[in-house]
Amino acid sequence: MKFSYVLLLSAFTMSVIYSVVYVQAFVIAALVTMAFYFLFPYLVFALPLQVVLNKKPKRFSPLYLLYYLAAAFVANGIIFSVLQSADQPPLLQNKAFYLFGVLTAVVYWFWDSVLGEKKEA
Repeated sequence: MKFSYVLLLSAFTMSVIYSVVYVQAFVIAALVTMAFYFLFPYLVFALPLQVVLNKKPKRFSPLYLLYYLAAAFVANGIIFSVLQSADQPPLLQNKAFYLFGVLTAVVYWFWDSVLGEKKEA
């Protein structure tokens, strides 16, 4: 159950961040739509990693953040490659690629550390 809370809160947080940065308004339709867009990559890439990392839980571990960053850049690389239009800069020159790579990892790592990880013994 804790995994689903982390997943949903991360997707919602990223939809709020996306709406503030790109839509520049607090629109419910944009929040709901973007939450679904962020939910599925989190489900495919972050959730399996979270399950593995929770076997030896550590709150706010820098190493776990690095794992989430690696997964986020792989996921964002795939998503940006598929959705990129011809008028956008190449993937490694696209600032949004780096912005979303870092933000998606940090948001998921934060919620995982706050809600998902057990207290260390």
